[in-house]
Amino acid sequence: MRPSLPHRTIRPRVGLPGSRSVVGGLLVALAALGTWWVATGAGADPVPRYVVATRLIGPGERLTAQDLGWSSVGLPARLRAQAFDDPGDLVGTVALGPIDEGELVQSGAIEAVGPGTVRRELSFAVESDWAVDGTLRPGDRIDVFTTSGEGEGATSERVLAGATVQAISSSGGDGLGEQRGQTITVAVADPDVVAATVTGSRADTVTVVRVTGVHRGGR
Repeated sequence: MRPSLPHRTIRPRVGLPGSRSVVGGLLVALAALGTWWVATGAGADPVPRYVVATRLIGPGERLTAQDLGWSSVGLPARLRAQAFDDPGDLVGTVALGPIDEGELVQSGAIEAVGPGTVRRELSFAVESDWAVDGTLRPGDRIDVFTTSGEGEGATSERVLAGATVQAISSSGGDGLGEQRGQTITVAVADPDVVAATVTGSRADTVTVVRVTGVHRGGR
C-alpha cells in the first residue's frame, strides 16, 4: 500500500502588472496633477500690476502717494505703453482731467510739474450759449476769446489758449427767457495771461471754445 502524498493546493501565480496597466495608471496620475495645476494657477505667468487712482482725482490736483494704488490686470500692448507700474513715478504730477477711483492712470491723464512751478486758478463768468452750449466738463481744454465793439467794427482777441478747466458751476435758466450762465475755473501759469484774461472777461463779451474732445448728450 502506497503512502498517501500530502495534498497540494495550486494557486495562480501573482505576476507584475502589464505594460498597459502601468501606462493607464500613469495617465490617471498625470491627469490628476494637471487638474491641480490648473486649479491652483501653478505655472501661469503672473498678472502684472498697474497704477490706479484710489479716489476720485479732480483736474489740476497734484497726485500724492495716498492717491495711488495697484490693480492686477492684463492689458493690450497699446495700453501697457501708457500705463505705469510704479506709483513713485506719478507722485507730484498734476491731473489734466478727472480720474475716477479705480481708474488706470495713463500718461495722457497727467502732467509733470516742477516743484517750484506756480499754478494760478482763475474764474470768469460766461453765458452758456457762448460756452459750447453749456456742455463743457472739468478736464476739457479751452480757448477764451473776448469781443469788443459792435457790428462791422467788432474785433475778437484770444486771451487764453489751451487752459484746462478745473471746475464749472451753472446758474439761471430756470425762468422763461432767463439766460443760462456758467462760472468756469481754469489753471493758468503765466501771470500776464491771467491779467489779459481778467481784463477781457470783465470788459468785453466772452466766448469759450473747446479744443479737446466733444461731449454729446445732455447738459
